[in-house]
Amino acid sequence: MPPRPTSETVLTSRGIGLATGGVIVGGLGVGLATPPLVYVGIAMVASVVVGGLWLLLSINGFLRRFPFARREVVPHPLTVGVPGRVTVTISSSSGRRGSALRTALTESLDIREQAASELTGGMSTKATVSRTADAFSLAYSLLPSRRGRWPLGPALVHSADPLGIMFAATSVGGEELIPVWPSVVDLTATAGALMGQADRVVLGARSPSPDDAALRDYREGDDMRRVHWPSSARKGTMLVRSDERAGKRPATVLLDLPRDGTALEWSISTAASIGLSVLDAGHPVRFFAGPVGPEHVHHIGRDHPAGARSDLLDKTVDLTAPPSDTVGAQWLLTAIRRTAEGVTNGEVIVGVFEPLNAQCLEALVPLGDAGRAWAIVRGDGDNDEDARDTAAALRRAGWRATTAHARTDIDTLWSTLLTSGENA
Repeated sequence: MPPRPTSETVLTSRGIGLATGGVIVGGLGVGLATPPLVYVGIAMVASVVVGGLWLLLSINGFLRRFPFARREVVPHPLTVGVPGRVTVTISSSSGRRGSALRTALTESLDIREQAASELTGGMSTKATVSRTADAFSLAYSLLPSRRGRWPLGPALVHSADPLGIMFAATSVGGEELIPVWPSVVDLTATAGALMGQADRVVLGARSPSPDDAALRDYREGDDMRRVHWPSSARKGTMLVRSDERAGKRPATVLLDLPRDGTALEWSISTAASIGLSVLDAGHPVRFFAGPVGPEHVHHIGRDHPAGARSDLLDKTVDLTAPPSDTVGAQWLLTAIRRTAEGVTNGEVIVGVFEPLNAQCLEALVPLGDAGRAWAIVRGDGDNDEDARDTAAALRRAGWRATTAHARTDIDTLWSTLLTSGENA
């Protein structure tokens, strides 16, 4: 159920002046035994009381008449650097038109929306407000500047009494966390170079049939419909068809999360762009980043290709930098091992790495044996040499590898990697 509206009422400087002046004048009237001063003081204080009562009654009437707000964000989720639009509608709880008094009250109210600076690019929002006797509508633009989930709302309705003695801010609609996807680069044109002749890679020139898929041992979480029962009976152990069925070579994207904020966003954008290009080429993707859990077992786009892009980008929204280099290395090592456990015949592997320690490098060596592994090693400033050393070690293990910086153009970098695999 949506949160009920709340209101905060405060005295304005005029109200404070009237209340203070009334007390002082009334006190002087009593002290000097001058009834007119007493009457003036009482009138000043009474005006504050009357203004407060008028505002409180108005707010109560507003809360009963306009109990909830409806917010629409388009597109949803948002994407870094891509403008969005928000429309907030606060409508009457009844279908009847308001009275003249309520119409006047509606026209005197001012409505605004609170938005995190990450959603507005640090700029103030300029809203278009339309109103009738029975509804408010507030529309404004957003320009997200950071990936993540950021608060939007509640809507604030500002009101004051006719004399400007009291001011009230009434929140309507509650707060909502808006997900923001990372910025991505369209690499679809080069996806074919990565995946090769995707419909022919497994079985050569002949067209594959559904029963030609490679078989592997059953793992917990596999779909039982993929079990190949005749082969399982012959071998005495459960075997399942692997993902290269129908010639659709899968891909795995390994993302090593940096601790630096700028490098983190660049790495996430690079990995997401690569993963999306593979999905757009019609191939399923495994995306490993951060702590790796059971939810990463299945290929994105294998069972529900229509929502594959959203599924992959959703996985990037909550990614955060590791608390330490040690934890980051452990996350990556777990992802590498999970990749090795589930790798299928013909699977492509792409990694976006920081300079790697010996343990991670050793774990990556077997994945390069088939010559279907690509790596981007990011190095900035002090660790440039370490990045070059990591790339050289991966190339010796059969990987195609290049180095990059957090300011490197992703499209150019990707083209360089696919064509040469040498340092960019």
